[in-house]
Amino acid sequence: MRDTPIIPMGDNPAGEPDTPSAGREAPWQSAARLSSAGGAATALAERAERFLSDAGFDRAPWLAVLFGAGIFTWFALHSPWQWVSAIGISLMVAIGAVALWPYGSAADDNRSHLRRATIACALVFAAGMAVIWARSEMVGAEPISRPVIERVEGFVLDREDQPAEERVRLTLAVRLAGDAGEAAHQARKIRVNVPERALARDGLNAAVVEGAVVRLRVRLMPPAPPMLPGAYDFARAAWFKGLAATGSALGDIEVVRPAPEGGGTIRSLQRSLSAHVRARVSGSAGTIAAAFASGDRGAIARSDAEAMRDAGLTHLLAISGLHVSAVVAAAYFVALRLLALFPALALRLRLPVAAAACGALAGIGYTLLTGAQVPTVRACAAAMLVLIALAMGRDALSLRMVAVAAGFVLILWPESAIGPSFQMSFSAVLAIIALSSSRPARAFMRAREEPWINICGRPFGCKQ
Repeated sequence: MRDTPIIPMGDNPAGEPDTPSAGREAPWQSAARLSSAGGAATALAERAERFLSDAGFDRAPWLAVLFGAGIFTWFALHSPWQWVSAIGISLMVAIGAVALWPYGSAADDNRSHLRRATIACALVFAAGMAVIWARSEMVGAEPISRPVIERVEGFVLDREDQPAEERVRLTLAVRLAGDAGEAAHQARKIRVNVPERALARDGLNAAVVEGAVVRLRVRLMPPAPPMLPGAYDFARAAWFKGLAATGSALGDIEVVRPAPEGGGTIRSLQRSLSAHVRARVSGSAGTIAAAFASGDRGAIARSDAEAMRDAGLTHLLAISGLHVSAVVAAAYFVALRLLALFPALALRLRLPVAAAACGALAGIGYTLLTGAQVPTVRACAAAMLVLIALAMGRDALSLRMVAVAAGFVLILWPESAIGPSFQMSFSAVLAIIALSSSRPARAFMRAREEPWINICGRPFGCKQ
């Protein structure tokens, strides 16, 4: 064996054993060649960098998605240590992006967009969790531990007339006798149903309004949890409304101190408008017209509500995007036509801007008059963005507009993200905008000169 000749192979003609040279790296010492995963990660990072670089401003709507994902994650987790852990992981991801692609290095040239997107997504996700947590701590009210019957004295925060149920719903700020410690010195918000017959004597109905102090005997219950898994959770809704208990009044009600003079509120104006409409239009038509005009659905009979529900039209009774859009559009076009009648104004003013201002005022006024509920505010915010785009000559329907409206609502009312109203409204708008901005839809709606027969047959895909 010692006389066996050594056959030179490769780059070692002397036949000496291969040893890695100082100036050349052996194949097994290269991390990229050692594992295909490293090369795949690098290729994926390069593709993500190119995608983010080409996306431009279209990246911004994803921040609203990440903010909402943080809110959903907060609801999916159930304890503070889990929330803190999720926020901490998000912050660690942002710090890791800075450490992996540091500033002032080669990453500024080939990973700047990816680094910025990773940091922004992690921080926005953590901000979504922090906002809903802070909202829960600020407005959440601990419910009462058990049903109680006691006499309370409270300040009327809100009044909602429900003639169809022959009752008035009052929201009161009270101090319950069963509270102990710090809770005894804090006002608790409760909601009670008062029969109309209890307010029928000595002008009591007109005295029990917002700002008055009343005394009454009530039966209170803790907010009810969902009856079935996945059903409506009234306890969660009451928590974010600040309600500690709900119940009904027992016996008579006494006004301790009347409401201040001249303290008319939007709610009183809403009640007056609803009563005026019902007085002019009788029957079911009047109650539905009052709901459209003022947002007051308390006078709609149960049979009419059930008929609307069976016909799939209940959503028309809730003031939302359809109603706000109709009011804003009507005010916009009416103002535009009326202003165009005056040459002195038409030659000196930008009529779309003036008409947009009129539409904005009409939309905001209608939103306040109908109670400024979350769906109405959401629709009003979207309408304002559309009017601003029209006044600036920009595209009115875009994903950025939807993202801004969603972010506005989620910052002020983050708990609305888990409601079907928010999810269905924004899903529908996203579908409409995605369809209208698609290439086939743009080609179909593109302005062009063609014979009238082609125009008539275009909806059916017919060509001459």
